[in-house]
This record gives sequence, C-alpha cells and structure tokens, in this order.
Amino acid sequence: MAQPSETFELTPIDIDPAADSRARHRTWRRALGVGTGASLVTCLLVAARLVPIGSQSGNWVYGYLQPFSLRILVVALVAGVLIHVATVIATDTIERHQWATVVACLVVGLIAQNLLRTLTPIGMNRMFTSSGANAFYEVAASYAPSTVLRDFNPLRQTWPLHARSNMPGKVIVVSALERVSERPRILALLTLTLSNIGGLLMYGFVRDLFNDRRVALFSLVLYLLVPGKLYFFPLMNTVTPAVLLSFLWLSLRWILTGRSLFAMGAGVALYGLVFFEPLPLVMGVVLGALAIATLWRNGGWSRFAIQAGLCTLTLGAVHAFVRWRYGFDAIDTLRLLTTEAVGFNAAAERPYLLWLWQNLLDFLFAVGVCQGVVFLGVLPETPRRMGEPIGVLCASLAVALFVLDLAGVNRGEVVRLWIFLACAFQIPAAYVCARLNSRLALTLVIATTILQDALGTAMIGFVVP
Repeated sequence: MAQPSETFELTPIDIDPAADSRARHRTWRRALGVGTGASLVTCLLVAARLVPIGSQSGNWVYGYLQPFSLRILVVALVAGVLIHVATVIATDTIERHQWATVVACLVVGLIAQNLLRTLTPIGMNRMFTSSGANAFYEVAASYAPSTVLRDFNPLRQTWPLHARSNMPGKVIVVSALERVSERPRILALLTLTLSNIGGLLMYGFVRDLFNDRRVALFSLVLYLLVPGKLYFFPLMNTVTPAVLLSFLWLSLRWILTGRSLFAMGAGVALYGLVFFEPLPLVMGVVLGALAIATLWRNGGWSRFAIQAGLCTLTLGAVHAFVRWRYGFDAIDTLRLLTTEAVGFNAAAERPYLLWLWQNLLDFLFAVGVCQGVVFLGVLPETPRRMGEPIGVLCASLAVALFVLDLAGVNRGEVVRLWIFLACAFQIPAAYVCARLNSRLALTLVIATTILQDALGTAMIGFVVP
C-alpha cells in the first residue's frame, strides 16, 4: 500500500528552521522532564493511597482495593523491560519489515498487558461475567442477536445498567465472540485482542498523517499501554478505540487520496461507531480540522463535497438496511439513550460544575500523567504550527476534549468512558519522542506509564464485580 504524502506544509518561511527546531526541542525536553517528575510524584501518592480518582462530593469515586507491595514493582519492571526491548528492536526494523514489526509489537503488548493484569485481586473471568461490571455478557448469553436488535428498546428496560444504557453493538460483539468460545477466560482474551487491533489501526492512521513510521510505531506502543485502557481490561469499553480508529483511518485515507471507495468505507464505519458507542463522534472535530487543512492546501473542495454526500448516502443505506432487516432504528435509540443519560446525572446527584474540572483531572490520570503534561507542553505553540499535522492534531484534540467536558453528559467515570480519547492523546507524546530522536525520551514515557499501569491496576478498584 502506497503511503500518502504528508498532509501539510512545514513551518512558515519567515522562521529560521534551525533556530526553530532548537527552540522546539528545548520546549519538548522541558515538558518531558516535568511530565516524568509529575508522573513519579503521582505514582508515589498512589502507592501511599493518597490520590483520589473521582469525587466523594460528586457521588462517584474509585476506592483502593489493597495496599502497596514490592510485587507491583517487580511486575512493572518485567513488563517495562519486555516493552523496552521490543521497542528498541522494532525501531531498528520498522523501515525494513513494517508489518512483521507491527504484529510482533502487538504480540509483545498482549503478553505485557496480561502480566500487568495479574496484579489485580479480581480475575478477568470474574470481571467479564459480572452483571455489574460487564452486563453485555449476561445479555448475549440470554438472547439471540436478532432478538436483541428487533426488540432492543423494550428488552433493555429489564437489563442491568450498563447494557440498558448502551447501544446494542457491545452485546452483538460479545455474541460474535461466543461463536469462537463460550469460556469466559477465552472471551476475555479475545476482547483484549480486539482492543489491541486498534493498535494496528492507530499505526496506520498516524503513519498516513505524518508519513513517518517511527511516530506511528511509538504511537502503537503507547496505545498498548494507555492507563485507562489497562485498568478496564477486559470490559467492552476497551474495544471502543478500535472501532473509532477504523473510522478515523478510513476517513483519513479518503481525505488524503480522494478515493470514493474510502468515502463509502467511512460511511459504513461511521454507522458501526454509532452502533457500538456514539460518544466518540466528538472526534469529528479532529477529522474536520484535518479535512479543512488538507483542502486548504491542495484544493478539491467540489470533489470532497460530492464524496461527503456519497459517505452520507452509504451511512443512510446501512441504517435503512439494518432497520428493514432487523427492525433496529439507531437514530431513535440514540435519541432515547441521550435523554436517559441526562436524567441519570440528575438522579445520581452529580453536579455539573464539580465534574467540569474533576473530569479533566481524572482524564489526565487515564491518559498517563507524563503524556498529559507533554501534550500541555506542546499545546501553547500550536497556533504557530497550524501548517503542520501536529499543530492541527493537538489543537483539534484540545477542542474535542473541551466540547466533551462542557457537554456534561459524562460526570464521573471518564477514566472508563473516555478511553477512546485517552488513546488519541498518546500521539503527541509519540511525536515528540520520535522527533527528539532520543531513546531516553521514549524510555521515560514507557517507564512512567507502566509504573502507573501497575499501581493503578493493583491498588485501585476500577472494576469491582
């Protein structure tokens, strides 16, 4: 598959490239230093059980399950060495053996993830079969997929909370996995594998955006280690990033190549995203920014408009087919679920203003403290970088987060609900590490992330059946 050229021009010609590069690198190194320090301090506070995730006064908090132990550090060290060695080797082989390297990283990532998950006192089998933590398993075991779709709105009123408040996509995916195996342990591993396929899609999206395999590789590695995702394995929310990235990659291919086939594929993927989890639709801000920047540079507005119509028609055709064949109306169901979500916040007494800032603190923890600080370090210079992919990406990610937070639909639980956005926030940190061309930079990000993964997984009750 041929790679598209980089989407945007470089910095304006009135800036001295050498001086500009030195200034950027200084800023990035400072951000990495501050991020590493902030992450280590956070880890120390978690070890002392002094970091609250959530808010008692906001009526949602994740409690601590068990105290710190040296085993946590041992497991983190083993997982960290495994990932570090794999990344060093992959960095040397990614140009010559692209896809073999990517697959090898996915396999190593799965091993490291399972190693880290051994730290939790609650097994993945119990998590996956729990009605409270993963109600989709119970529903999928009780109803055929055709019944779920045909009678979704009447039936869901009798289901446990998570199945009742979600679109049917998660139940249908669990039903599909049960065709492979009905054993909970295998189903949990299959869920992890589906989530990790998002790493492959992340690699493709970032590679095409920056035309740089190293940035894409580092994004893949960090995707496999996202704290929010690790904490909630093997729940279905960890699969959401893969569904979103299928839409993002197809859409980016369409934007860069101008091919109608990708526009139609994006329409199908968009329906799949709504069907599975509509919250990531906020990432349309990112795609819109990339499309405008590309068209501003290359032209082709009329062709894009026609293909956007083709994408919309494909989306409508898929919706019409599912409604005709299975009797499921995604639009009507989405409207009902949105109304219920607003009512849930009132019933649960979760105040808007409190969660407006608490969500951001919890999201920083879900992203990884080091990655979050690096993003904040890169963000102030984005107005000067709007002619580059990283500038457009960072600015649009900030807008997406701002919109999602202000909407107030999610008040609490954003460590789980915003996993898809936490995955996207790995890209700026990966970009900085690749552009600094420093193994130390990536090592620091990986090490602090895995330490936070291990402590949070072992000590905090993110998933309590």
